[in-house]
Amino acid sequence: MHEETEFKLSLSPSVASRILRYKGLRPHRKGRRVKRHLVSTYFDTPRHALRKSEIALRVRDNGKGREQTVKAPFQGPAGLQNFREWTVPVNGDCPNLRAVDDPALVRELSRRRYEKRLRPVFTTDFEREAVCIRTNGTEFELAVDQGVICAETREGLVKERICEAEFELLSGDPAHMFDIALELCEVYDIRLGHLTKAQRGYALARPALRPRPRKAPKVVLAEEMSVGEAFNFIVSGALEHMFANEIPTLEGKAEGVHQTRVAMRRVRAALRAFKRILPYDKRKAFNGEFRWFQQRLAPARDWQVFLSETLPKIASYAPEQEEAIERLRRIARAERRRAVGDAAAYLESRRYARLLLQFERWIASVEKEVGSKAFSQPVKPFAKSVLKRTWRYFLEDTRPLSRLPDEDLHEIRKRGKKARYATQFFNSLWSGPEVPPFMKLMGRFQDSLGKTNDAIVARHILAAVKPGRLDPSVIRLAQEWSQARVKKCLRTAQPQWRRLGRLTPFWKVAE
Repeated sequence: MHEETEFKLSLSPSVASRILRYKGLRPHRKGRRVKRHLVSTYFDTPRHALRKSEIALRVRDNGKGREQTVKAPFQGPAGLQNFREWTVPVNGDCPNLRAVDDPALVRELSRRRYEKRLRPVFTTDFEREAVCIRTNGTEFELAVDQGVICAETREGLVKERICEAEFELLSGDPAHMFDIALELCEVYDIRLGHLTKAQRGYALARPALRPRPRKAPKVVLAEEMSVGEAFNFIVSGALEHMFANEIPTLEGKAEGVHQTRVAMRRVRAALRAFKRILPYDKRKAFNGEFRWFQQRLAPARDWQVFLSETLPKIASYAPEQEEAIERLRRIARAERRRAVGDAAAYLESRRYARLLLQFERWIASVEKEVGSKAFSQPVKPFAKSVLKRTWRYFLEDTRPLSRLPDEDLHEIRKRGKKARYATQFFNSLWSGPEVPPFMKLMGRFQDSLGKTNDAIVARHILAAVKPGRLDPSVIRLAQEWSQARVKKCLRTAQPQWRRLGRLTPFWKVAE
């Protein structure tokens, strides 16, 4: 068994044919480029029991013989793909689970009787050209794979192209792999690839597994964690959430854009929560870049909310305006389509690829920059101090919500989001009965302010539509509805706001 730490870049065929010949790699090459033709068959049970256990099983023909590999993820450096891998030679095209050189894994696989139910699910067939790179004491393999993934479905044989570069760490600091990737990013159009060949193959064989807009996973920390382990766990979860929604965004799904923005907000919230131990300049720089992309993706989210939630309410508010409302709906659909296309373009930009590579490089090396003393302190006392500070900031403005102008309401909402994310990050460290009601009240208050904000945003986005496209009566109608909606939402939010101000937070109950 060995541990594999890697990341991938998605390439175009023209870039794939040139990337290993880039002159900047010449001083770092160790040996010649090696070409291999690799054909792998991935196996699983009819109900994908291995996939559900996060295990990949393949038999590969490497041109010299056949080898069987079992791969399972482990918690390695944040932002990277980390796997434990068991590879053994086998005879024939079928797997032999008893040949795995790990008694505990063999017992687990045998206990579940996987071997009797295994069948081929998909194959990968690609040419790999690889070279070993050595830089600053770090050694890694840079491999370019070009070929296809094939799966037999009810509709017949389906294929998907493979065209990617894989950086696999052999020894040393993974940050130096990112240095080479960043240099390549300035020369070629590339972007980070977030799916393994196994994930892509399963999605090809079973379309229901294709990437879909996905909500953030719940953060569950263990009390014995250090601050550094908690930081890596939280940031890794936020990045995984962001990466999971990239393909849906590129495919034009507005909900994917929304979830990508949520993930970026969670990254920024994590940087804020751990700001006491993080370098100020790097933290602020990355926070600013993620905020820039959040703002650019905002119009797609705004038009999606307007179409799916706001416009039906306006239509029911004034049913006699049916014709004008329908025209507004057509305009809103066109605006949403344009905004979602813009969002996809931002995620395909060089600036976004550069940001992700720089951020993952920093995350991989931040402990060395900060020092192990700060990272090794216990997480619960640290979390309590973060929550106290965030809560104090949240409750700083005590004015009634109905008296606040739109800008101040938005500021309260932003502070509430910061407090809510911090409590979502750390609430699992407390187990008292007061935790669920507290989190529920925070969620309800944020929902109330979110609905208020949606009503205010409706006015703003309609005001930005090109003059002459909308009937003035519709604009007046939307403004009337918005004002009435804001008042109604604030009547709901105000008692929640008062309760939050009087509430003893769960991290103070045991004091």
